[in-house]
Amino acid sequence: MKVYETLFAGLVLAAGVVYEVMAWQMPRGRIGYPGPGYFPVIVGAILILTGAACLIQALVIRPSVAEAPAPASRQTGRIWLLVSFLVLYAITVQPVGFPIALTLFLVASIWVFGYRKWLRALGIATALTVVSYLTFVLWLKVPLPLGLLSDLLD
Repeated sequence: MKVYETLFAGLVLAAGVVYEVMAWQMPRGRIGYPGPGYFPVIVGAILILTGAACLIQALVIRPSVAEAPAPASRQTGRIWLLVSFLVLYAITVQPVGFPIALTLFLVASIWVFGYRKWLRALGIATALTVVSYLTFVLWLKVPLPLGLLSDLLD
């Protein structure tokens, strides 16, 4: 399992570096009037820090004997299910719209991670979608597709 942790951490770190390089090519603006690259620079930095921390943990820290790793097949199944939900989100975000697709993706992701209280999961997903909408669409002026809700939210 250590190989998968190291590989995953390396992929997150590499994705963070690529994302950060792309983000630095966008106009950042300033704190009072952020440009389209302002938030992606922050996200890229967080990805790099997270990937580096996970890589250090995978390479340096030894698991204790008390830790019983989850069965590899179960974890692999969860990962593939989450990747499938992410692909489905990418396919549906344009026609359905960002708010509905993100809410459904978040509910499905919460379910994959084992949380089975549907009403609370829907509340968490809705709250995160509202925060994302306020942050990206209203504050940062990112033109995300609104799809079915375009008449209501425009």
